[in-house]
Amino acid sequence: MFGCNLFSHDSFCPDWLEGMVTEYLVETFADYFGDVKMYIEERPFRRFVEACIEETIVVYVDHLLSQKNYIKEETIERMRLDEEKLMDFFREHVNVTKVESRVRILADMRDLASAGSLDSFTLIFTNILEHQPDCPPEVVEKLVAMREDIPRKEAKEIVQECKEIYENSLVDGNPRKSGFVFGKLKCLTAKKGIWRKRGQ
Repeated sequence: MFGCNLFSHDSFCPDWLEGMVTEYLVETFADYFGDVKMYIEERPFRRFVEACIEETIVVYVDHLLSQKNYIKEETIERMRLDEEKLMDFFREHVNVTKVESRVRILADMRDLASAGSLDSFTLIFTNILEHQPDCPPEVVEKLVAMREDIPRKEAKEIVQECKEIYENSLVDGNPRKSGFVFGKLKCLTAKKGIWRKRGQ
């Protein structure tokens, strides 16, 4: 979707920290929705908006996990403000419950990115698996790697614990269901390919 092309792999940069990327994205969607609404009926329009929310969340999480900067306090605060901005905008167009159910994963990613201990990482990851059972432990691994304040040994423990939690949540070797985010992340499919090549 064209609006999401406003995100790039440099999205988590000074412009993003100042709120300009998300602001511009929302303004672009607002213009676009105004045009589209003139040509389609209400029900298909709402479905279209829901698809736009999902695509926005997928691209946002993908770029969050792909960026190379360390996660700092201002990163967490910007994520919180982005959640609010996206919630406020999209609920003008569709049912607030539908928006919340999709934007919730951004709050989960923020909680995971700012977790302060092994216990908090495992608790948050367990909670994510309740509503996004296909969230792989690689997500934790990527976020922990962006935390300058977590020693390598502790990072390994966190990732290992989350891998065990994930494996224990599987049914016949598969997630209970697929959510709308993690199966579509380019950063995860690319990594899986690398692991296969290394024979791990």
